[in-house]
Amino acid sequence: MSGRRPLAARSARGSARAERSRPWWLLPVVGLLLVGFFFLRVWPKHRPPGGAANRAEGLGARDAFRMGLTLSREGHHLAALEYFASVSRQMPVSWTARQSYASTLYNCAQEVRTHLGRQDPSTRSSVERVAMVRASMNESKVADSIATTPQEHAVMAYQRGQTLHSFGLVTNALVEFRRAAALDSSSILIAAGLRQAERRLARGGPAE
Repeated sequence: MSGRRPLAARSARGSARAERSRPWWLLPVVGLLLVGFFFLRVWPKHRPPGGAANRAEGLGARDAFRMGLTLSREGHHLAALEYFASVSRQMPVSWTARQSYASTLYNCAQEVRTHLGRQDPSTRSSVERVAMVRASMNESKVADSIATTPQEHAVMAYQRGQTLHSFGLVTNALVEFRRAAALDSSSILIAAGLRQAERRLARGGPAE
């Protein structure tokens, strides 16, 4: 006499068939998902502060300065900025450190990139560029305050002249260039900046 098998037995056999029919790769996939979840949610909390955004933080002043100088010479001023900022923090009373940081801030505001066949500013907005120029002027004042030779003072006056000249403030720039030339009459670079500002002013000022 045939009859229905007990429900528990049928359930057990059904479960066994279901276990055998599951894909063999399902368990490893679940494991990988769990590992991925761990790295996304847990691991970042244990990363060193700053991460890749602060690559200069682990470097000494000499190495950071060398790296910043290399990037600047290649025209990557925005990339160099964090290195010179680190040097400035490590050596706050160094004229070279503060002058380099001031110069790099200015160069960052002027940096361009080629986009769709034309050159555009590398920074995101004019507000950001103006902020960099203001920071450059502030750093320039600090560097000038700790300068010890006429040549160092001349460099800072020349840098301020450059900044003012690039923003069309030719008369103010001329004052700084003349001060720089008086402090260091042997500098060809300063003499060239002075002549350019004088020619621009003779043509009527801001317009090139």
